[in-house]
Amino acid sequence: MKKGFSFLILFVLISLSAVGADSYWFRTFTNVWKKSERPHFLEGRISAAVLDSLDAIYKETPQYYTFYEENGRLFAQVSCSFHLYELQGDSFVDKYQDYNRGYTCASHSFNREGTHYLLGGQGYWSNHVDLLSFDEFNGTWELQITKNQPRDYFSFFVYQNSTGIVSLLGEITNKRYGLDVKDTKGYILDWKTKEWKELEIVIEGLDLNDLAARELIHFVQTQDYAFWASTNGLENFGWTLIEKETGKIFHYPNMNVDMGIAPYLEIVGNVLSYPAPSGQLKTLDLDEVRKKSKEVGYIQIKQAAAFGSNYTWGFFLFFTVVAVGWVVAKKVLPKRKKEIEQDPQIKKGEPFELVLAYSGKLLTTEALDQILGIDELTNFDSKRMKRARMVKDINEKYFDQAGKELIVRFKKPEDKRYVFYKIQA
Repeated sequence: MKKGFSFLILFVLISLSAVGADSYWFRTFTNVWKKSERPHFLEGRISAAVLDSLDAIYKETPQYYTFYEENGRLFAQVSCSFHLYELQGDSFVDKYQDYNRGYTCASHSFNREGTHYLLGGQGYWSNHVDLLSFDEFNGTWELQITKNQPRDYFSFFVYQNSTGIVSLLGEITNKRYGLDVKDTKGYILDWKTKEWKELEIVIEGLDLNDLAARELIHFVQTQDYAFWASTNGLENFGWTLIEKETGKIFHYPNMNVDMGIAPYLEIVGNVLSYPAPSGQLKTLDLDEVRKKSKEVGYIQIKQAAAFGSNYTWGFFLFFTVVAVGWVVAKKVLPKRKKEIEQDPQIKKGEPFELVLAYSGKLLTTEALDQILGIDELTNFDSKRMKRARMVKDINEKYFDQAGKELIVRFKKPEDKRYVFYKIQA
């Protein structure tokens, strides 16, 4: 798996536990916690015997364990799985009683309004940011439909505030379509409307493309802050705090990342406890770090540009674009369509059967659109989305029959500006 161990290597520590006073959270990895030689963790709530019992289950397939509290009950979610354990005394009860198909590696587990959730995941073929809720009565995870959900998107940098779930600087990955790009934007899932909205991220003097590379960055959420710690040396980025409710970003010039490489990490409120490489127990109070930090940026919902004082210029630009579009539509597009229609190989019929007839051919986007019957769509984005869905459906159907995809997206090495589609029946 290309990114299967990126979570382990970076030790990106992410918590989405409920927002409130004295929140409790703990994460460790199979057997790694034993290096501390401590008899218990999280103020005595988690004993070594409890962790031993989890290690016994995952001895052959080591995993991360994420503990969080909800209404006085302590739960543990296991990475890359749907298992949700409730700690009862010194034993675990697995609340998950179903068999869901899918992938949840690196999913963010959290509790909100008395319900357990999983957000997003990484798989070998693609990423996703699906929202799953846990039905305790039936012991199963259920998909929650959200609006405007980013496709093929996932991020390690996720935190929760009173408005919703914030996701920053993720990546868009889908090997089926050759997608593997960093995303310099952010998103928030508005909890009231269940709609994803785009965020603007600004940090003074920092190119977000450099930050999106995510090199040498550790991340953790506390009660009031999202906290980045890094040794990458970027401007205004070392110990970086995001106030979860205001979106203000603060920087403290320190590049110590002991909390990111420690075998375990405890969080109570805004205080982190973890062992240094020497074994000495360290604490870090983020409230104190915030007092000594400088405000360097912000995160806010991206707003559409208003006309304001530039109304006249905007009005002129709008009609210029409309006029150019009209010329293109009247002169260029009909000519291109005529060229496609003159291709004797392109016929009308069922898309799946017609595509099969082009085995070994390399089709242009326009030719494929006509075969799929979507060439009459005028909206570029609608056509692109429709094409992607139809190609996916056809490939899934052919994969069931032949064990491979029928349509493969392709760019010629000599000119990568244009996309072609190879038909490989």
